[in-house]
Amino acid sequence: MLVDPDGLLAEAEYDMGIVMREDPVELLSGDLHERARWLATRTGLDATAIWEWGVVERVSTGLLCTVVGLQPVGQQMLAVADRIARDYPGSP
Repeated sequence: MLVDPDGLLAEAEYDMGIVMREDPVELLSGDLHERARWLATRTGLDATAIWEWGVVERVSTGLLCTVVGLQPVGQQMLAVADRIARDYPGSP
């Protein structure tokens, strides 16, 4: 079970998007869509929506980490977001 401490009311795929943003360095060397498909298979949720929320989470977290000086995490998140942007609109 995942609990959203921010109290954001959104579709269930949003919570999976948070899972998608983790381990940015690992994702640079692999199939970017694999995690979204894996999460979708295990949760019965939509892989494309999970993928898209993951993009939003990587960008917002990368920018926040950059603003507060949390590096190299911020740069890593934004590097993955950049790679994803070049790959879009590929769906999982």
